Amino acid sequence: MFDALYLSPHFDDAVLSCGAQIWDRTRRGERVAVVTVCAAPPPPDLSPFAASLHERWSGRGVFDRAAEDREALARLGAVPLHWFLHDCIYRQSSGGQWLYNSEAGIFGKVSAAEAGLIIELARSLEAIELKPDAEVFAPAAIGNHVDHQITRLAAERWRRSLQYYADYPYAEATPGGEVAPVSEEGRRQKILALKAYRSQLSTFWSDEAAMIAKVSQWPERLVKSI
Repeated sequence: MFDALYLSPHFDDAVLSCGAQIWDRTRRGERVAVVTVCAAPPPPDLSPFAASLHERWSGRGVFDRAAEDREALARLGAVPLHWFLHDCIYRQSSGGQWLYNSEAGIFGKVSAAEAGLIIELARSLEAIELKPDAEVFAPAAIGNHVDHQITRLAAERWRRSLQYYADYPYAEATPGGEVAPVSEEGRRQKILALKAYRSQLSTFWSDEAAMIAKVSQWPERLVKSI
């Protein structure tokens, strides 16, 4: 059974936003799990938008990302749980229409076609074995990425007491929230863990040095429901 559960829409979200907290918890002897919701391999057919992103990303896509996540969470001492959902860029309606086929689309409203998916995710959360006093951390969905929104909505449907973490790096532009108390060693271990996510480095930063400089300056934050 787990003492704490962090819900990560994608492979790097929980470590980017809460990596130092996770390390501090495991060093105290807590058993911590990180659920990556969107961890399914991509389908054979891609939208033009998804294909353009694949051209930009290095490596073998989700297979490399899953391995990177296991490496990062092993450094932090957490247990990785990789789930069944495709990233939003791969999801289609029952009629075969791409639900999120642009940059604007993935930062817009959650499609009404995904109401059943949210229920399914909530049921999967119920199956995780947690201690009675376990703490659960969900993304606040700052930045409005639809996968972050869906993760949050599923967690709230689960009706468990939640804490919300500020989604980094989207939260850089959103002030407020409570700074999470973390150790300096926790911050250092977070940086080392983030180096494992090699295939996604170019998504937010020009190189590893730029990532280290930005992440080192940002204090992890917990926020109230927004």
